[in-house]
Amino acid sequence: MTLFPSKQHRIEQALLKRAVAGDSKASKEVIRLLSSPAYSLAWKMLGNKEDAEDVVQEAFIRLWKSADSFAGKSGLFTYFYAIVSNLCLDRIKSINKGFFEEFDEVEHQPIKEIEWSIAEGVSPESIKKAMDVLSSKQRMAILMWAYQDMTAEEVGLAMGMNKNSVDQLLYRAKLKLKMELERGESHASE
Repeated sequence: MTLFPSKQHRIEQALLKRAVAGDSKASKEVIRLLSSPAYSLAWKMLGNKEDAEDVVQEAFIRLWKSADSFAGKSGLFTYFYAIVSNLCLDRIKSINKGFFEEFDEVEHQPIKEIEWSIAEGVSPESIKKAMDVLSSKQRMAILMWAYQDMTAEEVGLAMGMNKNSVDQLLYRAKLKLKMELERGESHASE
């Protein structure tokens, strides 16, 4: 994140201000830019179409209400992702009745280099099952990083974390995914 907003960020800030002021073309453009990737993230996080749609709709309402807070220091996409990711985490917390996993068994393993490559033949179902064992924060970070091509810094901005914390979160998530996928492979070969 830079001290001064980039030209693109200023353009996005002006577009959002016009949309909030009632410019229907600007509103449609904001919705067009943000809807699909936000829905994709929410659906992957929540695993339910209706919940994902509700979260994205609520995120747009919050975006409009908080438009004055958007200073253009980060991209509009990143700012909106922060809203969506927080709503998803809130939804998961409410579904789990307050239980929210901060730590898991992988958190306490020594950090070592891991190879992150999915072998050919790993089914999408296996990946989904492996993703389901991640903590909410790990799943959110992996989805933004792997599926939305966000950098660790952008993930951090969206999740309210610093880059180092995101790097550690991604490392642990990758390690846990790798372990889970290997476990699935060993069960499949038996």
